[in-house]
Amino acid sequence: MGNEIIIVALISSVLIISGLILGFALLKVQGE
Repeated sequence: MGNEIIIVALISSVLIISGLILGFALLKVQGE
């Protein structure tokens, strides 16, 4: 049971971080 929660937390954190990086990259490209 505990392992599933850890896996879900890792996947969600990775998705959030990748989304922030993509959003920041898009803002940089649009700014230039």
